[in-house]
Amino acid sequence: MILFFRHRHIFTIAILIVLSPYLSPAHTVHPQRFYQNSEPIRSLFGSEIGKVVWSGRYLWVGTDSGIARLNPAQNSGLNASDWVTFTELNGLGRGAISALDAQGNTVWVATLVDTTVAGQGNFQVGTGLSFSHDGGQSWHHIPNEAIFDTTRASFHRGPTTPILNACFDIALDDGVVWAAFLAGSTVRTSDDGRTWERVLPGGADEIVFFAADTAADSLSLLADSLSTANGDPGGIAELRAAVDSLASQAYLHRTFAVLASGDTVWIGTSSGIAFTFDAGQTWQNAKVRLDQNQNPLPGHPAGNWVVALERQMLPDGSNAIWAGTNTTGQGQVQAISVSRDLGQTWTHTGPTFAWDFAFTPNFAWAGTNLGLLASRDPALTLDGDRTWDEVAVIDDDPLEPLAGTFIGLATIGEVLWAGAEKGLGRTDDEGANWRVIRDLIRTRSLDTGAFIGNGGVADSTAFTYAAPNPFDPSHETATIVFSLAQEAEVSISIYDFASRRVRDLMSTAPYAGNTDHRVTWDGRDQDGQSVANGTYFYRIELSTGQRAFGKVVVLD
Repeated sequence: MILFFRHRHIFTIAILIVLSPYLSPAHTVHPQRFYQNSEPIRSLFGSEIGKVVWSGRYLWVGTDSGIARLNPAQNSGLNASDWVTFTELNGLGRGAISALDAQGNTVWVATLVDTTVAGQGNFQVGTGLSFSHDGGQSWHHIPNEAIFDTTRASFHRGPTTPILNACFDIALDDGVVWAAFLAGSTVRTSDDGRTWERVLPGGADEIVFFAADTAADSLSLLADSLSTANGDPGGIAELRAAVDSLASQAYLHRTFAVLASGDTVWIGTSSGIAFTFDAGQTWQNAKVRLDQNQNPLPGHPAGNWVVALERQMLPDGSNAIWAGTNTTGQGQVQAISVSRDLGQTWTHTGPTFAWDFAFTPNFAWAGTNLGLLASRDPALTLDGDRTWDEVAVIDDDPLEPLAGTFIGLATIGEVLWAGAEKGLGRTDDEGANWRVIRDLIRTRSLDTGAFIGNGGVADSTAFTYAAPNPFDPSHETATIVFSLAQEAEVSISIYDFASRRVRDLMSTAPYAGNTDHRVTWDGRDQDGQSVANGTYFYRIELSTGQRAFGKVVVLD
């Protein structure tokens, strides 16, 4: 399982230089058509929930195992049988869903997997884009190599490896598909992926992987020389501004979010929000600007690492652009940034950045690492004056609230769907009451091997699993899931890759039968110290002698 919602390794692009000599360049590959070689899974399948999108006909939910579809005109979505999940066996790319967008019967998704590079660590690998024009009945898959085909002029610089080149957002707009990639920047197609065009935020002629690819270093030396020679201060200042602009292009070409409407396009990068009103002929860049004392100037986004973009239609017919703005350096703060003039000026609100947004008649909603947040009056004129409250997503089981990071939000009329890493919540009264779908995978009980309960998809091979997996102990805990048919005393221990015991989570603790159980691990050892990144194993042992083993990856 993969923590497919987090955009990690933003500043580890240098690894591409190490890897590229050992990887074959891409060759011309056309979209491949896949018919249903196997039946889709008749349930909402997966252990982690990601992006949630309403197409106008179907509700689509990305998971770590595939993409699930609900027809709300026929079903409520509260029963497992209401859903259909499509996976790699049905023609999607391999791995978890990292991005999706949908309109009507058309849906596009991106997929990724984790890989380990010897001596370098764990990295995300983009496995391409897949799309369907008939609601998932048939799929076309386009591997990364077909998109970044180095035999084409605009892609001759690559990247030549899918490592660190996953797609993190997709936007569909009147037949044009936009896709934001980490290493390969943003691309678009208007012919279902037969041909691709690279769209570089900022208008550069070629993609910039490193600051050294530009003239920044030589201009910096020139500015230093002029300063030593007591040259014109104005000219030196202009040179240093040019140096900063060129040096930031490498970050400007790392893209994470895209929003498109005709000729107007906003792209979230690791150097602010690039936007164009003429389909990319000219660009503007909204980013954090500092004064002479290194304090942030008003009217700009809160942070430069932009991981989410959403457009809100206001009652007067105008638009508000909402951005999840994380930080990359000095003078930046994690916050939600909002623009009422299409990106020209910005205000900040909220205690942290957001992964997604949704709007109901009386509330603006934000999915964050702090949980699901709500702010009253979504059309409030002064966004900086907003107050945000964490919403408790609790159904008839008050001991099991849906908590942690919320990744995907979508509304269908006044119904709000909220996807978190450990389940999916639904409310039709703006959060006053919730129904929660959890335990998407049902395992056999440790003692008898029988399936307990009726929810989720029965996995005949598993007795336990952990989610999210990998997990980031700085922001979340990993939950170890198992079930018992009979009451038993349970012991759970964590071990590192060398089989050394790291921590005892519990020892001979009594647990009830005929139910599922969840035990959390915060990523700390027996002494309370944070463990190193890597792969860990856990052992569950019953007083009756049965054992089960699982794996969990720490990626902080």
